[in-house]
Order: sequence, then C-alpha cells, then structure tokens
Amino acid sequence: MYSMLGIHFRRWAWLISPLASFMRIRIYPKSISKESIQETLNNKSVVYVLPRMSIIDTLVLNKALNEFALKKVTLEAKPKRFRSSALMAIKTSSLIFSNSSRDNFLSDFVRLIRNDPRAKSEKLIFIPVSIFWSRAPERHEKSFFLRSLFPDDGTGNGLQKLFMLALHRGEVNISFGKIFHSPLIELQNFETNKTETTTAITTQDNNENIEIEYENARKMRRLFNIEFAKERAAAFGPALYDNEKISQWILNSQSTKNFIQSSDNPLKTEQQIVRYIREIGANYNYVTIRALEKVFDFIWTKIFEGVRVRNFEHIERVAKDGQILWMPSHRSHFDYLLLSYVLFKKGFVIPHIAAGINLNFWPIGSILRKGGAFFIRRSFAGNRIYAHTFTEYVNFLLQNSFPVEFFHEGGRSRIGKLLQPKVGMLSICVQSILTRKAENTYIVPVYFGYDKVMEDDTYAKELKGAKKQKENALQFLNGVRKIFTNYGSVDVSFGDPLRIGDIWKEYIEKIKKESNSEFHVDPGKALPDNLTYLPENFDARDPQVQGFVKYLSKRVNQKINGAATASDTSLLAACLLTSQEKCIQYKSLQFQVILLHYLINSLAKPLNWKISTSSNADNSLSYLMSHYQNNDSESALSSTTEIILSDNDSNSIINLANQIFNAGERWSLMKKIKNNNNEFEFTRNDEKEMNLWWYRGTIFHILAPFGIIAAILLSEKNQYHVDQLEGKMSSIRRIWQDDLYWDSKTSSQLITQSCLNIFIQLQFIKIENDLIILSKENSILNSLEFLSRIVKPEIELYGIQLATAIELVKEKGSFTRDELIQKTITTHSAAFLRTIAIQPPIFSKVFAQRTFESYFKAGVFIPHKNIKFSLNATSLNAFSDFLDVTLWSDFVP
Repeated sequence: MYSMLGIHFRRWAWLISPLASFMRIRIYPKSISKESIQETLNNKSVVYVLPRMSIIDTLVLNKALNEFALKKVTLEAKPKRFRSSALMAIKTSSLIFSNSSRDNFLSDFVRLIRNDPRAKSEKLIFIPVSIFWSRAPERHEKSFFLRSLFPDDGTGNGLQKLFMLALHRGEVNISFGKIFHSPLIELQNFETNKTETTTAITTQDNNENIEIEYENARKMRRLFNIEFAKERAAAFGPALYDNEKISQWILNSQSTKNFIQSSDNPLKTEQQIVRYIREIGANYNYVTIRALEKVFDFIWTKIFEGVRVRNFEHIERVAKDGQILWMPSHRSHFDYLLLSYVLFKKGFVIPHIAAGINLNFWPIGSILRKGGAFFIRRSFAGNRIYAHTFTEYVNFLLQNSFPVEFFHEGGRSRIGKLLQPKVGMLSICVQSILTRKAENTYIVPVYFGYDKVMEDDTYAKELKGAKKQKENALQFLNGVRKIFTNYGSVDVSFGDPLRIGDIWKEYIEKIKKESNSEFHVDPGKALPDNLTYLPENFDARDPQVQGFVKYLSKRVNQKINGAATASDTSLLAACLLTSQEKCIQYKSLQFQVILLHYLINSLAKPLNWKISTSSNADNSLSYLMSHYQNNDSESALSSTTEIILSDNDSNSIINLANQIFNAGERWSLMKKIKNNNNEFEFTRNDEKEMNLWWYRGTIFHILAPFGIIAAILLSEKNQYHVDQLEGKMSSIRRIWQDDLYWDSKTSSQLITQSCLNIFIQLQFIKIENDLIILSKENSILNSLEFLSRIVKPEIELYGIQLATAIELVKEKGSFTRDELIQKTITTHSAAFLRTIAIQPPIFSKVFAQRTFESYFKAGVFIPHKNIKFSLNATSLNAFSDFLDVTLWSDFVP
C-alpha cells in the first residue's frame, strides 16, 4: 500500500533509521504523558493518520511512540492485518524526493471500515498526527527560491526535510490531534452537533450502498484535514505580512477610505496613516524568536528556581478551536516575556503583544517588535488619525486570525491587587469581533504569581511618593545586571477561557433581567443574544455594546483572580502584616503559614476555582489538628482521637516552613534572631513594609472570605445565624468588589457555606439549627483573631472614608470627591496618632481614590449634577457595623 520505488515503507524506514539518532523530538500537546496516552489507548487499536505519507515522518512518529513505550508502526491500516497500531495517509508521495502525490485514501478507508469488525465499536480509533520540521510562519514576501528550498512549515519532500533537519540542528515537532472514532460513530455525533441543515447520515449496512460509504469517507477526510489545519494554525499562526502590505490593506479598507475622504487634507492624512503604521507595527521574525528562546532558556534558569505552568490542559483544545485573545494580569515587565516563552514551549504561536510606547527605545524596541510587539501610545486624545490607524491595525490582526495579547489593567499593579480595567484596547477588539460576528473567539485570562518581583522596591518607592522613572537604555542595562539575581519561582496559571458568543448571551440575558437597575436599557430594545443575528449596521457606540465591554473586562478580572496561585512570599507577607508584635515566634509563624496554606487549597474545590498554593503539603490538616490538641490539652479537642504526626509528615511541614522563611530572609523581608529563651523569632523589616503589602495584595481576594467571616463571628458575643452571615457577606462583597473580583457565577451563599464547612472541619465552629456556635478554645479563638486581622486594613480604609462621608453630609448635605479624599486622609492621620488606626495614613493616600470608586460603583455614593455626591442611606445598615463606622466618626475634623 505505502511503497516507493517498489520498496515497502517499513524497509525504507530501516534504511534511513540512523537519522533518528540526530533528531530531537518535541511532542505536543505537552499535557500528553506516558501514563495518559497508555490509558487512552488501552485495549484499543489505533490508526495514526498523516496528512501525507513520508518515510522520514514515520521515523519521527516511531521515535515519539518509543518515548511513550508504545509499539512502532510498521503496518498499513488494512482490515484484520494489524492488532495494536497502523498507519494511514491522506495523500501518498510517488517518490521520496518528489512533491507529487496520489490520493488512495477514500478506497483504503472504505475498505478498512467495511471489513474490519472493530470499526463498528469504539475499539478502533484514529489519531491525526502533524509533523512540523520548522515552526516559522509563512511570509508572503519570501522569494520563490527560498520558499522552494526551505518551506515555512517544513512539510515538503524528503530533500527539503533533510535541509530543515540540518538547519534546525535535528529539532522536529510532532503534534497528536484529537481522537476520532469510526464514521459509524463519529459522523453521527458530528451531524448531531452541526447547526446548519445537512444531509443525514444513513446507517445502512455498508455493503448495500457504496456511495454512502464513500460519502462517509469524504466527511472523515474533511474532519482529519480540519484537525491538521487547526494544529498548523496553533503552531504557526497565519501568514505574515510586512508593514507595506499592512499599509495597503488598511488604506484599501472601506472605513479608512471614508475617513480619508472626510478629512481636510486627504493626501496628508494618508501619509500620516502610513507613518503611524510604521510606528505601531510589529516586525515578527522567527529567527529572532528562536534566538530569544535560547537566551531565555539561560535567563530563566538563572533568575528563577522554576517556571511552573498551571491549568494549561483546558487551554490546549481551545487554542486550536478558535481565535485567542490572551489577557494576563500585569505585575512585572517579565509578564509578557514569560507568557510568550511558555506558549512557544507549549507548541503555540507567539501572540502579537500590545506594548506601551515607553518600551520603544533602543535596543529593546527593535527586539520587541521582532518578538511580536506592536506599540500603543498612552493616550489617543485629540489625535483622530492615530486613533483610527491603531484601531484598523488591531482590526487587521484580528481579521487575519493573529492571536493578540494585551494587559487591560493599563500598567503594572503597584498594589498587588488587580487594577480597575482600562477598556480602550478591549473596546477596539470587541468592535472588530462583533462586526465579524466571530462568536468563536476566546479570551484566556492569565495569572502571574511571583515569589519575588524584580520591581518591588521600585513599587514601594512610588507608593511613598517617588516619581515613576521613564524606561530607557540605561535602565535596561541596569536590569541586565539583575539577571544574576535569584527571584525564587514563578507560577503562570491559566484561568477558564471566556467564549465571546457565550459571554455575549450571558450579558444580554442579564440586561433583560436587570435593565432597570444597572444597564438602563429597555428590554424590548435589547440586541439579539446570538451574535449571528446582530444587525449589520449596529452602532459600536451603542450603550449596550459599551456596557458589554465593561462587563467583559470585569469577568476577565474575575477569571484571573479565580486562577490565582499563592506564592510563598505572599503567604509570608500576609502573616507578617497581621502581627501586632515586633517579633513573632518561629512556631507561631510556622503555624500561621500552614493554616493559610490549608485554607486556600481547601477552598478551591467547592468553589470550582483554580486557586492553589505554589508549594504543596498534603499533611497540613493533620499538623493543624495536632497543634490544636497540644495547645488545648484539657479541651474537647484533646478528648478526640489523638493525632500523632509521623516523622515524615513532621519533616514535610518543617521543610515547607523553612523554604518560605528562607525566602523571606533572602530578600530581607524579615530577620531571624534568638530571644532570651534561646528560641528563634522573626522580626519584620520595616523598610520593606510596602513590599510586603504588595505581595499580600496578590492573594487578598483568596484570604478575604475567611477573614470576613472570622471578623463577623468574633464581633458577635451571641450565636450567629447562617442566613445573616450570608447576607452580610453579600453586602461586603458588593462594596469590596474591586478588591475581591470574585467570580460573579459563584454566589456569596456558596462562598460562605464553603468557608463554614472548612471551619467545621478544623473544629472552629459547629452549626446547630442554622446557628453558628463558636468554639471557646483559646488556640482556635487565636486562629480566628489572626484571620480577622487579615482584613483589618480594608475595614479601616473603608470605615474611615464612610465615616468621613457621613459627617460631611451631616455638615453640608453633600461632598465632592476631592474634598472627601482629602478629609479622609486627615481623619486617618488623627486616628493613627491616637493609636486607634493600625495602618499609617499613607494607606489612605494610596487607596482613598480606589475606595471612593468602590463605594460609587456599589451605589453608596450618589452623584449629583454639580459634581457633588450624597449618601444612599438605605444601603448603610448592611455593612456600617462591620466597618466600625461609629468608631471613626469621632476623628473626623
């Protein structure tokens, strides 16, 4: 069946087998493991499908199978002629060094399905296999000679593949596609899932109707080819264009023609558009990317102890099924470098990245352009030509299926928490997506969790009032020096992808339900919930469209926080900042770190969030319960079965704690000393306090539900009803929404119940007849007090501002934003001087405006036409007691 010059492919493979020793195989998707693939293929016969029969490709396939401890493929897929595995190709080459081919697939496939009994069950499966001898995207401007000698995707004849093998020093990429079953099973599912009207598949006996057999074979071939195309698009991306071609595309678009014609000087406008395209445009270069890969292979191993990728398995399929917009959190300049590096290593094309124009300096600007960066000015204000050009450039990228990455926070977070989204770039993307009705576009949120951020000292200085330094070559050279500094580990965690079509439908349904409260849209005038039926001439400035952009940006932030990974440094920072004493004992700090570690990992499953800690300790619960037993020897806890930690479990806890403490000492966040009893203690480095607040901010949203519940329970002397607690949690969530960004699909009731269940497991509480009964044990009360202090800074900030607003309303009837913020800082200073407020006034200077925006969005501050605000008195009772408003009122000047 597969022979060349009359010689069977198995013998050809034997002749060229020495080449295998020079090959370095990269297998995709990376989620495939030896165990997973063996489990998938257990008791099944598999046919590996190639897009084109190639002896050298079979050599690569067999080397990959050998890494999975699977049998080599040596037989064609003929009925009853193979037991475990066989080979099939869509096209068959006639000569080893020829591009000509013949198509025997249909007859071979029909013969297999008709005569092999395994085809009538799920015992026979088909796996499309794509082999890439290069990952360089196609370039339209490449010369005919180079294209013939070195095809961009490396899928040429045998001679071309040998050239590519030498050029890439033996590196070959192989990708295994999704699993297909025989047409009797696969096509029934395929037809059921299709939305358009198609001819039904007849399941008559194959021998009765040859035409049906061949029609089924053609449809299976189409499915295989679609899978091959998806694999190639994910690995290579679309064909590249130079800026001249992009300029022609933009200038020839109807919107640009209309824009130029409506300008005062069409010729000058056209020239300016071309200049702006050169300023904005990326200059994607595969050679540069390969060089950068090698550079960062070296750099990351020098500055990071590990780059851990989390939750990527569910992204791999999505990245092949639709267009991707990557939307990460922005914590460091390392973010975009890390994401591009991870994606390339995972076998996906590097996205085009929207970078600030401040990074366009020599030599970084040119390197970033060749790595896929395109540059955006901080403001478009007053420059209609630039705004139009940039919009059309982004539209070009999306319309031509380029993956795009941008940071919708606008800049790096100086406070650790997610910033309120700036929706300009997202609005441009949404307009393009809605115009094309590209409902199968996916937004992938990404969370970065660093043990140490390179810029944390800079952030601390800026929060204290220092001016932000402009990026330049000198600053870059200074950064190069830091390459040899260790920054611990970093986690790149991928959140749940958001499909635009699904989010649009969710948004329109929300509009129809809540039109009178939030969106102010007549339900009868709501746009269709299916993008397919969106009017061709819809207005991008429609309040519904602009509302969708804001809703989408909020959902992205929620998904980013839902994928958070608590780094060792963030856990340590949260503990150190809750300490009311200058020194904290070694064992106390160890216990607090392990408690937070356990709480975070326990909360992930019931909420279906992808949160986790960067380090693992499976025996943390046993350690915690042992701690409570030992510290309450006469309590009810000690009467239960005694928990004894094994030496291994005890050492595991000690090692985890020491790992975290060593990091804190290494980066001068704290200092280890011995007290008078010759016991180890830690003292916090006050000079690094703002650094600690930054790390704490990265995980505040995960720890907040435990802190809120602990604070409420400790404030009540009597028993507390579960329903009351859920209502209080909902009210606090509403005013702290920008600090928490909890997934709106996760109810406050579920969050509260999940936390209470964890508290029950730890024996903090018990619930009888929906009443929460607090434990009276000192060690447990101390733990709850520790958790409540985690949210104490936010309670102070929000309480002081609300108390100030109430007093201003009493005095004047209303207030302006600037007036309230200034007076809040004064109030905070007065409370701090009298040692009532724990946090210094600098926190009101940093967070007062953010706090104001939260109150405004929650409907607590009501705007008036004269830029003044008043209070929504009906909403205050739900949370004023939690914020201790009456406590702060005495300090308002």
